[in-house]
Order: sequence, then structure tokens, then C-alpha cells
Amino acid sequence: MEPSAERSRALSAARVHLDRGFRFEQGNSFERALEAYRDALAARPTALERIEAHLRIARVHRYLAQWDESSAEAAEAIRLADKAGSDDLAAEAMNVEVGVLQIRGFTDEGDALAQKALLRARSARVRGITLQNLGRGAAERRDFVASDRYFEESIEAFRSANYDIGVAVALTNAAKAALDRGDPHRALTIGEEAIGLTRRLNLLDVLLTAVQNQAAANAAVGQFDAAESLLTEALGHFTSARNPIRQAECLETMGEMSEARGDDPETARRCYARARELAVAAGDRQLVDRLSKRLGPA
Repeated sequence: MEPSAERSRALSAARVHLDRGFRFEQGNSFERALEAYRDALAARPTALERIEAHLRIARVHRYLAQWDESSAEAAEAIRLADKAGSDDLAAEAMNVEVGVLQIRGFTDEGDALAQKALLRARSARVRGITLQNLGRGAAERRDFVASDRYFEESIEAFRSANYDIGVAVALTNAAKAALDRGDPHRALTIGEEAIGLTRRLNLLDVLLTAVQNQAAANAAVGQFDAAESLLTEALGHFTSARNPIRQAECLETMGEMSEARGDDPETARRCYARARELAVAAGDRQLVDRLSKRLGPA
């Protein structure tokens, strides 16, 4: 996951719509967020506000697994940022596209674009976003030494920028990386800090992802009741928010728990099959491949 754009203090009509959209986005009301951001574009925004609106629209489309729309909006934000001479906004928009590439399984392409964004980042906040995405790419390659380094550097950058949202997202991603490397106890420790911070900041989207990670970590150490309670909470919200990838990941963890508890094998297969359907629809190649291996030959 990646942090949202920093809000300006300006009180233009466009800024009011951008701020309204940000609140909707953080509350997982994505259709209303898109409407607000489009209202900002229609409200005679400044050049920088126009870039920010396209960037945020791209981010919401990415969350909804609408890849082509996300990439088109990110490209427009980059084009406008280049025209305005804003390296920092261009780098932030590039990071939205990095996220699309990573989710779709194009890790090398995502890393290459993130390195370009790192060269253009001017603020500590955008540098932190970029380092975080590089950390996600390293974790996908299972280079956990590099991912730990990138996540630590991103947290330092966010803290220097007083950007708590970024810290919360980086901690959430670091917990997931710890789980992927087979260290669920470390994942639980980092996850507790991430959940505490996201609750304090009232960041529903990030909180639910942290809760999902915490459920998987609990399942990995055999705490199935705690895991099931957390997963039920997360899956309900991701279903309401129409986030197919997060739904699929929750169902995958439910399947893993079912296998670990020795339930009817068909229960796990149903979870994996439904998860793969969602992953196929969302175009997440890595998740599709992983679920196909779990299901085995038809």
C-alpha cells in the first residue's frame, strides 16, 4: 500500500473538493471520493491542484483494481507535472503507477520506475513513498535484507516530514514482509504498532490492511480464533469497498486456517477457488499463480 498526497492549506473551491475526497478515500467510500476529485477538476483548479486531482483519481482506480484507468490518470498527472516543472508531484504520480505494476506482477518494471521516481523526489514525504515501494518490490523478490533497509529508510523519511500516515503504511508493509519471510512473531509485534497508529489516525483503509496482516500472523502461530475474528472484520469491509484483491487475500488465509485445523478439505478448496476467481478478475498474476498452486490440478 502507499500514503496519500499531502493536503494543502489553501481554501480554493478545488481544494475543498480535494479535501472532501480525501476524507471519503480514507473512509473507503471510493465512488464518493472519485466524485469529489472530479468536482475538483471542474472547479477551476490551479495547475498543481489539477495534478493532485488526477493523481488521487489514479490512486482510487488502483484500489478498485481498475488498472487501465489508474495508469491513464497517473500518466496525465505526470504529463502535467512535467509541464509545471514539479518533480515532486511527478515522482508521486510515478509511484501510483509503480503500485499498479507491482500488484500486477511486473516487479522489475515497478522497481525501475521507482528508481526514476527516487531521483525526482524533492520532499521527504515523497522520498518516503518511493522507498516504501522499493521495499515492497524487494519483499516480493524475497530480498528481505533490502526490504528491511528500504522500509527503515522510508519510516525515517516520513518521521522527518511529520507524516504519520506514511509511518502507518510503512509499518503495515513491514509487518507483511516479516510474515512473508516466515517470522510471524515479528509480524505480530510490528502489526500491533501499525494497528495502534492507524486507529489513532482513524485511517480505515490502512487499518483494515493491518488487521488482515495481523490475522494471517495469528493464523501462522496457531491462534485461529483471533485470526478468524480479525479476518471476518476485514473481509466484510473489503467486500463493501469492492476491493477484490484484499478479498482474495482474506479468503486465501481462511483456506490456510481451514487446512491447519484439519477441517473438511473441500472447505479450503472453496476458499481458494473463490479467491482465485477474484484474483483473475482483478488481474493480479502473482496471486493467481499462488492460488493455482494451492488448488493443484483440476
